[in-house]
Amino acid sequence: MAAFSVLFLVAGLAPAVGLWYSWPTRKWAATVSPIAAGGAWLGGVLLTGVDAPIAWFVAGIAFVVASIYIRFMVDRDAADYAVLSEQQKKREARRAIVFDNLKATKLRSKDIEIEQREVLALYGMVKALSEAMTWEDIRPRLELAVEQYLRIENFSVYIVGESEDEDLRPLVRRGVRNGLGSSWETVKRHLQERAVDVTVPHLVDGNIPAVAVPIFESKKLMGYFYARIPHGRDPEKMLVKAQSFVDEISFAFQRIRLFQEVEKGSQIDGLTGVYRRGIFDEKIAEEVVRAQTFKTTFCVMILDIDKFKNLNDSYGHPFGDTVLQRVGEILRESVYETDFVARYGGEEFAILLPRAEPEGVLRKAEAVRSAIEAETFELAMKQVKVTISIGIAHFPRDGLTANLIVQRADQALYHAKETGRNRVVDIVDKRKVL
Repeated sequence: MAAFSVLFLVAGLAPAVGLWYSWPTRKWAATVSPIAAGGAWLGGVLLTGVDAPIAWFVAGIAFVVASIYIRFMVDRDAADYAVLSEQQKKREARRAIVFDNLKATKLRSKDIEIEQREVLALYGMVKALSEAMTWEDIRPRLELAVEQYLRIENFSVYIVGESEDEDLRPLVRRGVRNGLGSSWETVKRHLQERAVDVTVPHLVDGNIPAVAVPIFESKKLMGYFYARIPHGRDPEKMLVKAQSFVDEISFAFQRIRLFQEVEKGSQIDGLTGVYRRGIFDEKIAEEVVRAQTFKTTFCVMILDIDKFKNLNDSYGHPFGDTVLQRVGEILRESVYETDFVARYGGEEFAILLPRAEPEGVLRKAEAVRSAIEAETFELAMKQVKVTISIGIAHFPRDGLTANLIVQRADQALYHAKETGRNRVVDIVDKRKVL
């Protein structure tokens, strides 16, 4: 019986244990523990019978009171816990919002920083490019602008040549050694195969994605920009950015072309279309230095329109201007790109021929003389023929300075005039005659 008493006393601890274990939300523990305690009490009463000590009755009342109290405490704690739990969820939600805002702020700050760098790069690019006056000046500035503004390493820029019929030529080519973009021919072939008009900016698909954007001066094609898109960059955004870049550099290109035209206008004789005397003097001085440095030769032709004063007197100065204009055209058409033609003064012209040999110079001089002799000038009902005389001198054979070479060629010209005009005389041949 004593053992049962101990057991029942231990069971009496069940309400307290249930109260502890039920916190904060396990209500079933608060229900089960009083039932267990009540069962122990009922068992004790039944075993001890009617003679049970009054302590058992007191214990039963205590079990009932304890059970009611446990239930009350559990319900109260559950309500408090629900409030605390809801507050905790709200705190976590606010914390998540703050974290997301902080993350977004960092991303915006990074984007703003990148945009600021790009704006500064764009400003610097525009300023640097606007200061370039020649294609040589703009080349390194253009490379730097592409690196800083577009953050691209592999690209090429092409510009139109001096002639409208000429293909585009490379101005800058960096990191594009082969494949599409390595030459203008590869770009043209790509456009033809894809049936894409050269005037349309577009994305290049394939193993090496790229952007291809034409450069315009008004509505006239002035150049072309090709750039390979780095890994991880958005192609559509790159195309938009490349178009903005091209818009900026097109102004710099127009400025260079305008400067070249103005400069060329100051160098070119307006009537004949050949260079002026001062430019010829600079050119021949440079050629003397080059020939002395590299041990090469050059030739100077001085030619004069025969009896030009009589043409002006007989047919008027407008006719004389027509003759000068046509002679200038024939001279430009008769020489190589490396040769240099200038109006030396009045009806005189000078031609500088680098690395020229005497035999070849004589053939070219005769061809020029024959071409002008074959030309017919129409004036009202008349057909007028014009001839020229040519004097030739070579460096270093006939002199070691520019002035001396020109002087020798002029002497040969004077001899051609004296001996009948409409002929070619090399200063060496004049010496042989003398």
